[in-house]
Amino acid sequence: MMNNYALASIVAMNNKGEQEAIEGYMQILAMPGLPQKLYDDIREIISDEMNHTEKLNHWATMLSGIMPAKT
Repeated sequence: MMNNYALASIVAMNNKGEQEAIEGYMQILAMPGLPQKLYDDIREIISDEMNHTEKLNHWATMLSGIMPAKT
């Protein structure tokens, strides 16, 4: 059976993928002359990826028991 830290590590790796996807979509948004529909769709996709990131952060915290530092 997998321990919580191993599972949290996999969740964190998947979260990294979400962040890399957001980075790629932001590069698309930076391109001039995008059709408005494409611009709107990419922003919606980024919003979805951000939602996934929030969920994955939650699970990484719950599985590891490590709370984010408050600054």
